[in-house]
Amino acid sequence: MSSATPQAQGEQTSRVIQGQDGRRYAFADHNCFACGGQNAIGMRLEIELGAGTARTEWRAGQDYVGWEDKIHGGILATLLDEVMAWAPSSYDSWAVTAEMHLRYRAPANPGELLTAEARVTSRRRRIYAVHGDVRGEDGRMIAEADGRFLGASPSEKRELKERYGMPVELPAAGARRE
Repeated sequence: MSSATPQAQGEQTSRVIQGQDGRRYAFADHNCFACGGQNAIGMRLEIELGAGTARTEWRAGQDYVGWEDKIHGGILATLLDEVMAWAPSSYDSWAVTAEMHLRYRAPANPGELLTAEARVTSRRRRIYAVHGDVRGEDGRMIAEADGRFLGASPSEKRELKERYGMPVELPAAGARRE
């Protein structure tokens, strides 16, 4: 699992993320509900990056329960959406969800360690097709999704890198040269 560690970087706080290849990346922390460390009620996901892949583990607490003492489906959708949006990072892309089709397969329980994984299945220009799934501790499929994600334009990418404290010429976390 990756290790997100707060680290002083001038006056800005950054988090260090370790990829599956062992490389470490730092980016300025932010308020994202899913992956940001500054959101008091957020999930604080720590994303591991690979070649066209992303992965995270997360243990949902009682605060995320919906009907019948099971994890709320919207929270599971958020978990999938986040890991799927990170999968295009190895293409030096900051991606946002264009559409996502989700299938719930089994309930998730509070306190259970959930593993979410995503992989880019195809790419056409700035559009990434991504498949993701969430599994329970026993390996059962809890939810799976397919989606299309739109990568940032070159100018948007430059702005995002500046905002999150990355040198503009540096590829995004986990990016490989094409």
